[in-house]
Amino acid sequence: MRRWAVLEPRGPLVDADAGGGARVRLGRSFVAVLVAMALVGGCAPEAGAPDEEVDATGPVVKTAERGPVVMTVTVDKGEITLAERLRLTVVVTAEEGVDIEMPRFGDRMTDFAIRDFREASAEPFEGGRRWTQEYDLDVFLSGDYTIPEMTAMFVDARGGEDERIEAGVTTDEFMVTVTSLMEGEFDPTAYRDIKGPVELPRDRTWAWAWWVGGGIAGTAAFVLLIVWLVRRSRRAAPEIVIPAHEWAFDQLQALIEEQLVENGMVHEFYFRLSMIVREYIERRFDLTAAEWTTEEFLVEVQRSLKLPVEYRGMLGNFLIACDRVKFAMHEPRATEIEQAFNAARDFVEESADRGSRQVAA
Repeated sequence: MRRWAVLEPRGPLVDADAGGGARVRLGRSFVAVLVAMALVGGCAPEAGAPDEEVDATGPVVKTAERGPVVMTVTVDKGEITLAERLRLTVVVTAEEGVDIEMPRFGDRMTDFAIRDFREASAEPFEGGRRWTQEYDLDVFLSGDYTIPEMTAMFVDARGGEDERIEAGVTTDEFMVTVTSLMEGEFDPTAYRDIKGPVELPRDRTWAWAWWVGGGIAGTAAFVLLIVWLVRRSRRAAPEIVIPAHEWAFDQLQALIEEQLVENGMVHEFYFRLSMIVREYIERRFDLTAAEWTTEEFLVEVQRSLKLPVEYRGMLGNFLIACDRVKFAMHEPRATEIEQAFNAARDFVEESADRGSRQVAA
């Protein structure tokens, strides 16, 4: 407020007429009016001075004090967007001899989710100690949210145990605004119905590749089908298995027609005759006689029940006679050759299985 110096005029500004009217000193009244105007003007605000505004994007600070304890709650912004996290800091300072229990919130602080939490306890601070908590808070909908009042409990033991004081200091709650990143306010209950399926545009540049690939695949499938049908139609006819005795008779007839004896090939004749009999035994009695020596064969037929007893002596004499010619260089007479051939033929005839011919697939 301005200071004003009031000057008292030395003489009257207006005098009454000399005819006996009272003399009026108008100067005092005029000065009084000026003083009143000056007082009113000095107490009024200056013209054009703007009202004080709060910066919503700046920090918001709430402080409470009780006795030796001062508690300060600060958020880094009074207004944030949904994409931002709110940083909240709680600082409590106290004199030496005062213990502090900081506020606890778990994983949520009213509507805010606590994403991160840091704490520093009992740091030296200007003749006392300082406790600090930092919270990173998230929220998922726009709107105005309340930072709740916070209380730090303390125990004042500066006067000793007899004068121990337990109390708390509490800050006021305050509001924080969360704005949406989209135009207008978001209403989670206002949503549009699901639209039907939309056909995606096709890339025509690859259409020819699909047609070519499909044509190749179809052609390959057609060729495979034809091959399968042909092979099925050409399935081998059933194989007729000739009975062992008929096979042996055919082999003996072929041996005579080769005229090995007439051509001086007696050893070859005995060798072929012995192999026909051995293979016949293998086919007829399921004995691997073709791979055995005569001694091994004679031992095996004594052990096996497959070859009837009445044929064992006949076969033994026949095989021994053949070995004499094949390995002992014996030169048989014509009657011996005929007897050997007749013995083989008679053995096949007597031991033949007269069942019908077998057919194999």
